[in-house]
Amino acid sequence: MNTELKRLQNLLIDFHRGDTVDKLVLSGVDHIMVFTTSYNSANVNETDQKKINVHQRVYYCKLKKNPNGGSTPIPYLTPCGPDIDFNIRRTQFADPDVWKLAIKQPSANKSKKIKNKTTNIFGETIGRLHLEKQDIDKVGGKKSKALRLAHKLEKAQDKKDMEEELERERNEMNAEFKQTYGFDEE
Repeated sequence: MNTELKRLQNLLIDFHRGDTVDKLVLSGVDHIMVFTTSYNSANVNETDQKKINVHQRVYYCKLKKNPNGGSTPIPYLTPCGPDIDFNIRRTQFADPDVWKLAIKQPSANKSKKIKNKTTNIFGETIGRLHLEKQDIDKVGGKKSKALRLAHKLEKAQDKKDMEEELERERNEMNAEFKQTYGFDEE
């Protein structure tokens, strides 16, 4: 492909560019534009250059069931217009160094990939943190006054329950001793 056709391709893509899409849904395609080029070398003098013919064709795309039984439908194209034929006779492009500067994408347009950060459909930013596994048994936190007070009350209740249990055991042992020997322990 010569440089004139490359630059023409660049111009047509920029002119007909729509929104950028990540994925293409086949059922959403309803029109297709096709550009073809050819050289017209008839009646060319030595001083003239070859004329480049560009043919633009627009088709309506209808998806029909695949007769072979495949899951993907087959597109049927129907010409719908507008059909345009261009003849490029003269071209005057910028110098190669100026052209490079003209097609250079500014760094502000290029978005940096931000790791572990995404945006959901509502526009909320969602971040992901990666931490090492923590040993919860060794992690000590600050205890509030209410927790310390509850701990003291729990300890006091446990002590009271233990003393009641010991007293009951003593009484049972004393009753057993009295039954066995006939008098109380002193």
